[in-house]
Amino acid sequence: MNNIVLVDKPADITSFDVIKILRKRLQIKKIGHAGVLDKMATGLLICATGKATKLLSIFENSYKTYKAQITLGIKTDTYDITGRVLEKRKVDIDRSKIEETLLKFRGEIEQIPPPFSNVKYKGKRLYKYALKGEKVDIKPRKIMIYDIKLIDFDGYVLTIEVKCSKGTYIRTLAHDIGEDLSCGGVVSALRRTFIYPFSVDEAGDIENPVILNLEKALYFLDEIVVSEDFLSHIKNGVLPCLIFDCSKLKENFYKLVDESGKAIAVIERKDKVYSYKAIFV
Repeated sequence: MNNIVLVDKPADITSFDVIKILRKRLQIKKIGHAGVLDKMATGLLICATGKATKLLSIFENSYKTYKAQITLGIKTDTYDITGRVLEKRKVDIDRSKIEETLLKFRGEIEQIPPPFSNVKYKGKRLYKYALKGEKVDIKPRKIMIYDIKLIDFDGYVLTIEVKCSKGTYIRTLAHDIGEDLSCGGVVSALRRTFIYPFSVDEAGDIENPVILNLEKALYFLDEIVVSEDFLSHIKNGVLPCLIFDCSKLKENFYKLVDESGKAIAVIERKDKVYSYKAIFV
């Protein structure tokens, strides 16, 4: 019941559609996902079932890699090719200009979420304002672009690979790149290829998703072996540092395993104190 599920999301369905399909296929009610993908986008969607849903924020907060195709010379209201065309412009740009522009978007930058997004403003999703033609004053947010590479450029369409932090909108990135180039730009194809620590190559399709038990899914976390004498304490939520010495722990997350290697909990450090992220016993 407590598993991590890796899916290569197909185009033309929403992330929630994936959850509905998995809920029926796996015959389980409690299931969620980390990091929404737009309907047109494909690629890695990390899902979790049962008590493992409490771990989704670990993946959601980690870095991600995308491969995006940006069509220049066009602006739409959604910042992607599916939106209503607002403007078309001439494109007369060479590869060196593209490379120069991409350099401006490396590192910590500020970004405003696209009008058609799930970000909330005064308790209402932005797309609901956009559908009514209402403009709202959204403050820019700081995000991190760890790397951005030009893969291909044919004079009108460029393909980039982006390694970025949580909260990054590739549609906004495409829009901002287009504005910097003075010709406009929209996302015309998008694929998420990586969410630390998993690659889309490790995922299955919607009909045959890859299901990982906790031991396999949490391989990247350092582990602490807990004796059987303390299992009841963990089950009852006794604070980790009252069970074992936490003074030498340095990482934000650790998995607790029993003497057989079975995952029994994940602990998280907040304000220098460790508490339970999830308990599986």
